[in-house]
Amino acid sequence: MKIKNIIAVIALCGVQLVVKAQQSTSYSQYGILVTPINTAGSFLSKEAQINVLGRYQWVDLEGAPTAYRLAASMPLKSDLRIGMNIKHENVSVEKLGEALAFIGKEVRLAEKDYLALSLGAGVSYYNGNFSQLSSTDPLFNNDLKETEGILSASLMYYRPDKFYAGISLPRLTFSKIGLGSTSLNYDVSTLYHFTAGAVIPLGPDFDLKPATLLSYAKNLDFQADVSAMFYLKKTVGLGANVRTEGEMAALASLLIKNLNIGFGYQFASSNSPLSRTFNNNTYEFSLTYRFGKSFGGLL
Repeated sequence: MKIKNIIAVIALCGVQLVVKAQQSTSYSQYGILVTPINTAGSFLSKEAQINVLGRYQWVDLEGAPTAYRLAASMPLKSDLRIGMNIKHENVSVEKLGEALAFIGKEVRLAEKDYLALSLGAGVSYYNGNFSQLSSTDPLFNNDLKETEGILSASLMYYRPDKFYAGISLPRLTFSKIGLGSTSLNYDVSTLYHFTAGAVIPLGPDFDLKPATLLSYAKNLDFQADVSAMFYLKKTVGLGANVRTEGEMAALASLLIKNLNIGFGYQFASSNSPLSRTFNNNTYEFSLTYRFGKSFGGLL
């Protein structure tokens, strides 16, 4: 791939992941994978579990964005839980990510209602190897490597196997609260999420699982996602996702004992200049493994 084409990739998608930091946190299967967005959502499963997700955008273009997520949690006691969230993303010569450990506490509000609180701490990193673009252009002489501490907080109200609603602050950097350097070149926006979901029985064999994700960050566009999945015998699920930025996604899920396999195919619904230039489709693959007890419900 020619240098000018690599620069074009950065110009087009580097802006999305670095300047538009909100977009780097989004994925269409948030109704299946709740913990990467809200760590208090780990209490929706009483068993230990691990979630893995891969997201591949513009797959026919060299240097296109890819993202990977790993979320795992396990109970210490019936009302106490620990876990971790890891994220890594590539955009041409740029690499960024986060690694965070969290601990959560559950409180029983009523016979069937619970409230969970989760707090976490970790580190974020950014590597921009711009010298790979050109050995002669002084504009790309300086590589950029930075790390910073981050904090997180999540709150979720839920009724097991019925519904959940939660708010989260998944990434608050030390520099935003005066504990880190204010001279960092890579500025990460503070994100706020609201997420909710439910399982609605439609008969002995069918269930509807709607979900929503609202995301906000200062100086960035507000983003709203709505999705719905229809399940047959709590085993096979098909659905769709719609995003305010004009993107849609087809979703699929297959539950086999302790394993949930998910797939998402996202595409631009509008005839944007970016879509006319090349294939702007995105593929997602996810795996959730629940230790011990197999999947009984759909949350």
